[in-house]
Amino acid sequence: MNWLTSIIIPIILFLPSYVANPSAVIFGGKIIIDGGRKIRGRRIFGDHKTLSGFLGGGLAGVLVGIVIIAIGIYWRALSYSNNFYSSIIIVLLLSFGSMLGDLIGSFLKRQLNFEPGEEVLFLDQYPFAIVSLFLVYLYLKGNFFDLFPWPGIIAILILTPLLHRAVNIIGFKMKLKDVPY
Repeated sequence: MNWLTSIIIPIILFLPSYVANPSAVIFGGKIIIDGGRKIRGRRIFGDHKTLSGFLGGGLAGVLVGIVIIAIGIYWRALSYSNNFYSSIIIVLLLSFGSMLGDLIGSFLKRQLNFEPGEEVLFLDQYPFAIVSLFLVYLYLKGNFFDLFPWPGIIAILILTPLLHRAVNIIGFKMKLKDVPY
């Protein structure tokens, strides 16, 4: 296995997750997912987690995934099955897994008594990536490492906080975010 198939291809395949997470900010709206409800006296997710952000972010990731499928990267990477259906399922899992992971991170931050917008190492950067990869792992089982070999997973985990910071700074400068992290 060369560096292209073990690092670059997994990063390209992970793009739906990378796109979905920040796209939620663009599509965010008025329907707050937790409706203001609380657990243990603390908000479940907070005001920044909206239904339109969840769906819009997820669909933005799916659109990117469809482009990658059209190019043929997923099909070639899925040599064990080589079918369109598996590619679509993986794109959906990466895109909406990203959104689910972001909700889990927000839930943990609220329950640990961190304020919305407060930077928390690891809980801001990794839940979306870990949940996305985990859902694909559950779907592919033994074939997961064919699509995401260890060097690719490590590259994704190294790249994630760097991209997260860069995208948040851009969102802050565009006045889409209240804080640059």
